[in-house]
Amino acid sequence: MQRDKLRKSLEHLGIPAKDYRVLKLLPLIYVAWADGKMEQVKVDRIHYFASREYDLSAAAVAVLNGWLTKRPSHAYVAEGLHDILRLAQAPDDLEVDFSELPALLSYAEGIARSTAVALDHPGAVSVAADQVLEEIARELHIDHGESWAQLLSELGQVA
Repeated sequence: MQRDKLRKSLEHLGIPAKDYRVLKLLPLIYVAWADGKMEQVKVDRIHYFASREYDLSAAAVAVLNGWLTKRPSHAYVAEGLHDILRLAQAPDDLEVDFSELPALLSYAEGIARSTAVALDHPGAVSVAADQVLEEIARELHIDHGESWAQLLSELGQVA
C-alpha cells in the first residue's frame, strides 16, 4: 500500500521510481529558492553535494536541473517532503534512513548560508530561508533547534 502511494506520488512529481534518492535534494532546493531567486553559488554547491553524495542517473540529474532552473511550487515541495518522510519511515530499506534527516536539514542550512555576498557567514541566512528551514524540520518531524544565525544573534555576535 505504501509503495503504491509512493510510486504514484513520485510519478506525479515527475521522478522515475528508481530515482527516488533525488528527493533527498529537495530540502536544499527549497531553501535555495527561499528568497525567490537561485544564485549560481547555490547551484554549484547543490551540484557538488549531489555528485559527491548520490549516484544520480541522467533522469535524476534532469529532475534536479529542472528544480534549479524553475522554482518548484509549495505544493510540489510539500508532497516531496512528505515522500521523504514516508521513505524514512518505510519498513523496508530504500536507502533513506530516518537518521539521515537531521543531516539533510544541516545541508539545507549550509545552502541557506551560501550567498555571493557573504559566503558561509551564519548571518547570511535570510528570514525567508530560516522560515523554510523551520518548515522542512516540521514536515520531516525532526528537531531543527536553532540555526547558527539565531544562536549567534542571541549571543550578540551578529548584528
